[in-house]
Amino acid sequence: MSKTAVTRQSDANSTVKEHHQLHYLMWFRRDLRIHDNTALTALCERANADNAQVSAIFFLTPKQWQAHDMSLAQLDHIARTLPILAKDLRTQLNIKLTVQVCPSFSDCVEALDTLCQNNNISCIMANHEYEGNEIKRDKQLTKQLARSNIEFIRWHDQCILPPQSITTNDDSMYQVFTPFYKKWRHTLDVSTIQMHKAAAINGNTKTKLDISNASATIDDIKRLIKEAVKDYQEVVQNTGLLHHIDIDAQLEHARAAYPAGEAAACQRLKDFIADDIDSYDISCDVPSLHATSQLSAYLTIGSISPRLCYLQATKALHDNNSDNSDNNDINRWISELAWRDFYRHGLVEKPALIRHQAYKQETDSKINWSYNQKDFEAWCVGKTGVPLVDAAMRCLNATGFMHNRLRMVTAMFLTKDLLIDWRLGERYFMQQLIDGDFASNNGGWQWSASTGTDSAPYFRIMNPFSQAKTHDPDAVFIKTWLPELKAIPASILHSEDKMRKELAKGGKFANIDYPVPMVEHKATRQLAIAEFKK
Repeated sequence: MSKTAVTRQSDANSTVKEHHQLHYLMWFRRDLRIHDNTALTALCERANADNAQVSAIFFLTPKQWQAHDMSLAQLDHIARTLPILAKDLRTQLNIKLTVQVCPSFSDCVEALDTLCQNNNISCIMANHEYEGNEIKRDKQLTKQLARSNIEFIRWHDQCILPPQSITTNDDSMYQVFTPFYKKWRHTLDVSTIQMHKAAAINGNTKTKLDISNASATIDDIKRLIKEAVKDYQEVVQNTGLLHHIDIDAQLEHARAAYPAGEAAACQRLKDFIADDIDSYDISCDVPSLHATSQLSAYLTIGSISPRLCYLQATKALHDNNSDNSDNNDINRWISELAWRDFYRHGLVEKPALIRHQAYKQETDSKINWSYNQKDFEAWCVGKTGVPLVDAAMRCLNATGFMHNRLRMVTAMFLTKDLLIDWRLGERYFMQQLIDGDFASNNGGWQWSASTGTDSAPYFRIMNPFSQAKTHDPDAVFIKTWLPELKAIPASILHSEDKMRKELAKGGKFANIDYPVPMVEHKATRQLAIAEFKK
């Protein structure tokens, strides 16, 4: 990207200098933190070198977020993070954050153009976003600002290693995760990851943005975001799609489970590495243990740096003893960070994914996907008659979160046992998850549906009953979310045949209000294989 030259002011006339002091703008998006924020660090460095003022902006874009199926829990998480970010920016970097509501991305472009004109801003910096509407918005802004000779500079920040930096020998994107991961790890092993530390802005005390309909004090920001959350909740509830969910209870749970802000995220990383990472390889697949890092919600909105996560994990690899590099637990968690990069790199390589296209279109197009609304609703509300699937879905609906192992089990049940189009499940997850992130969610769904890059082979279909037996042997998780099944022994819950027999008329648990399995797994597995073989 060509950078417009900026002439520094002469010191000869202090009045002129005061009047024409350069003014730069940091545009926060999915990077709600101060430490290791690439764009913020670069902007502060340049501003101090140029003796420029710095302002910061964040746009709440409710209409756009609705179109993208952002969950209320995630919007609320962003809203709770903003006053904390505003305070951190002010106390640590001497920068004032302004928050403004702009319904859509196109409104942001107009608002930024006006903001620059009214405040003599000559440079905006931000971190890259890789989804389609976001790229279109940034291109539109670049074009519009160029007319006024205003720079718009973006930096790669979301990934540990940026898109297109890990390629095959012929410079193409890896289609399979394992070779991608090997090269990703090797690249990181032989290079030094730079952690960025932003410097406080000198002489920024008088900086004030001339902007209408915006909030700049922390109290004003709190009032604005409270209103935004309330309005968004009304829209979500009025759609009627989520009538089976107690939205207030879900929000309450999310607020307790995910305290907002960078400090809370960093503390969670510290606790995970101290307490849980050394048993991660086995524990991470047991949903009742809560042994995962629980950092995904923070990574999604950028209140923690993925590079910090990687560096702290590699430090743990070498801290315990010098020959700890083959520690399966720590390495498995690092591989989860690599999957996050892998799916983002894939999105940049195949932008059509954002338009509901499958990675493997030839596979996707030949499947006679079902759109049976009754079956889909049974899956959504957790009434399929398959205990692990139902417990996972009710957990999602109640908390806004689902364990990764269960995301695979529920997604595979929907796409293989019910043969329902993966796009319906992908959308439902986005509407609920506090950590909903397009690249990872889409990648996970297409993996389960066997239509994605490096996806599960179509004939490898998870049996939800044997998955329960392996990963929830005592049915602790199942009984937590399906209290009506508390009296039924795990040995019955883990067997489809026994469930059918004992829940049927005359069965030992016939009086329990729980449906028999809606499909027979063995039969639907054969149907799915035949469908994919076509």
